[in-house]
Amino acid sequence: LTIEDSEALKRLPEAEAVVPMVQGDAEVSAEGRTRRITLYGVGAEMDKALRMQVGSGRFLPPDDPLTARPFVVLGDKVASELFPGENPIGRRVQIGNQPGRVLGVMEHKGQILGFDMDDTVYIPAIRALDLFDREGLMEIDVLFRDGYQADEVVAAIKRILVNRHGQEDFTIT
Repeated sequence: LTIEDSEALKRLPEAEAVVPMVQGDAEVSAEGRTRRITLYGVGAEMDKALRMQVGSGRFLPPDDPLTARPFVVLGDKVASELFPGENPIGRRVQIGNQPGRVLGVMEHKGQILGFDMDDTVYIPAIRALDLFDREGLMEIDVLFRDGYQADEVVAAIKRILVNRHGQEDFTIT
């Protein structure tokens, strides 16, 4: 799956939000403090699609997904540990070999499926692909609009992916 695939899926009338996703572990540092965190490379609609709230600042902007700027959104715990008692908005961080500027901090979320969502960092998917030296996404999440049935949305997604790749070996859940 590619970022171009996620862009193609955004054109579906059934799609309310489409999120390319890459996940991995990375080191994040700022002002002499370093943490090992779970990093999510995502699209600008991730907060909407997963119904997560930004506590301060804002989420990633809808940049060109292939040339997204080096913006970063911190999980609540990461923000408080890297910038104790300080506002991290606008500050610089280093994620692996990539610099970034903090745009936002997510509201406290706790654990979801065993992942501490407060001990995470979010960057644009294209930057995560580069950071992890990957060519493809791990998944594309699609939130579909009210009034559509899941089976018709799956069929529409499959049509687009088969047209793009000429194969049908996609797992759609």
